Amino acid sequence: MAEKYDVAIIGAGIGGLVCGCYLAKAGLKVIIVEQHNKPGGYCTSFERQGYRFDVGVHYFGGINNGLMGRILDELCIRDQITFKQFDPTDKIIMPDVVTYIRANPLDTIEEFKNKFPKEKNNIDRFFDFIMQKNFVQVYAKTKGHTFEDILNSFFKDNRLKATLGVLVSNIGASPAQAVAFPSLILLRQYSLEPGFYPIGGVQAFPDILTKYFKEKGGELILSEKVTEIIFENKVAVGIRLDKGKKVISKIVVSNADATETFKELINTDTIESRLVNKMKISPSMFIVYLGLKVNLKKILDKKCNVFYFSSYDVNTVYNDLDRNVLKDKLPWLICDFPSLHDCSVDSEKSTAIIMMCAPYKTRSFWNKHKEILSDKMINLVQELNIIPDIEKYIDLKIIGTPHTLYKYTNNRAGSFSGWLPTVKQTGKDYIPQETSVPNLYLAGHWCSTGYLHYGGIPNVVFLGRRASILILRKLKKIQ
Repeated sequence: MAEKYDVAIIGAGIGGLVCGCYLAKAGLKVIIVEQHNKPGGYCTSFERQGYRFDVGVHYFGGINNGLMGRILDELCIRDQITFKQFDPTDKIIMPDVVTYIRANPLDTIEEFKNKFPKEKNNIDRFFDFIMQKNFVQVYAKTKGHTFEDILNSFFKDNRLKATLGVLVSNIGASPAQAVAFPSLILLRQYSLEPGFYPIGGVQAFPDILTKYFKEKGGELILSEKVTEIIFENKVAVGIRLDKGKKVISKIVVSNADATETFKELINTDTIESRLVNKMKISPSMFIVYLGLKVNLKKILDKKCNVFYFSSYDVNTVYNDLDRNVLKDKLPWLICDFPSLHDCSVDSEKSTAIIMMCAPYKTRSFWNKHKEILSDKMINLVQELNIIPDIEKYIDLKIIGTPHTLYKYTNNRAGSFSGWLPTVKQTGKDYIPQETSVPNLYLAGHWCSTGYLHYGGIPNVVFLGRRASILILRKLKKIQ
């Protein structure tokens, strides 16, 4: 006999966990099934030989007044996790100018004005625009535009526009591709409350959500894959697991890849199944995780993440993925330091993570090129003096290719941020949270919810919470 639940959630990424927490808080019987052996999705950490690495999250924003803070307060878990803010949060290295993002937004604005003095007035206007409380006005003025359009409307200096464009690379698209509104939301996050890192690594956040979920009666199954969404009379009524267990539920929520959900887990034609193959996804990443026999706090004067671009033509650099990975000198990379951010870590061991966007090539391609590419990334970090003499400190090197990301997340082609946030793919609910399939809902970055669509922890937190509200209304638990 199959066990019965109010809600069955596929995937324990942040969107699925947040959704589950709110539903369990409302008294519903909820189960979450996760294929990996730990919850969190891209917001996880792992340990190897005494080193702890974060899979992909640099830090959290909006801990006090943003979406993250709202979740912590509504679930009453703020006192169960400690965040420390570091300053500066980011260093952007361009061909002839270095700019810092500061913990205090006023300091960030002054930084930009000092580095680009001819644009002082425009910098004030720009930050006033993105930091205003009435974000509906921002939406109205940016609808249908790319981030590059907005930059062009404020600034003349191409160096300044490129520097701001670098920050939006975390959205999964270049400035010329990225739709303006979610780009500005991301930039607002960087500007207002950046640089919060949890003691114990980013895994601390999904672990706290999991603890809360279980305390409220939720059930979490790890290391087991969902193989089917069960239907009766074209209505979702449960899920089937790879070990044969059948879970019956009033509602099914997928926090999994949308292509997998509608092409593999559902054996019927839907509006979404016809759309997913047509939609473009954000790129994957190539990541080098380094364990270093040195206390980086002793040799680095700043704890910030580092963005490097070799050219002010950010669009070309960002989009030329196939050729980027084969170039003798890499045109860009991102480097961050989990052990520097965590004030609980103070030893002669440190961690560094180097990454760049990468194409989803064949396994044989990556087997041939991954060591070469990882060495080029390490050499560039040394050449740029990001970590002086890095090679002599390397104790452990772990390489993650797009296939690695696919293995652990099932995200299509190892995508790092879900759908590509272009103007064409946003502005409409192409893949809405309340799907065309009765009683099937979505949470996480594979939703396409109008102009709020983009990857990143604040967005999936928002989408997980929003999914719970839609479900509670459906079940008439709230008005």
